[in-house]
Amino acid sequence: MNSEKSLMDYRNEWKIICDKAFTDYSKLSSVERTWFNVECLIGAVSKGGIISYYYNNDADYYQETIDDLKKLEQNKIIDLMEKSAKIFPNNAVPKTIDERNNIISNLPEGKFDNELDKLDEIFLKYENELEQSLINYLIKYEIIK
Repeated sequence: MNSEKSLMDYRNEWKIICDKAFTDYSKLSSVERTWFNVECLIGAVSKGGIISYYYNNDADYYQETIDDLKKLEQNKIIDLMEKSAKIFPNNAVPKTIDERNNIISNLPEGKFDNELDKLDEIFLKYENELEQSLINYLIKYEIIK
């Protein structure tokens, strides 16, 4: 385990991944995609809770993010994300930010607040484990050293 490192130690490499993703997401390798999706999830939740993930473009890749969390064997985080998706009809996270924001803004006032707050607390409890799992995965595939 590489516990002395954090994702902040890889800012230069992260910038390259972001530039590539924002230019053409489909050109990311599988490992690069995992980094992009998982770090975007971590960043969104850290800054504004799970709801922030859905309010932003990060959730355009919700299913891909779930698949990438599976690669990292992050079942607890997958469970949290699947529970949070219950704010959407049929638990189906819309692909576009406009669709998601339309649904979120029309949710009954406070209906999911307690649930989302609990999910945020649990996510934050596992955030370091998720980050270390991602770092170890990136080292394994020689994306970072």
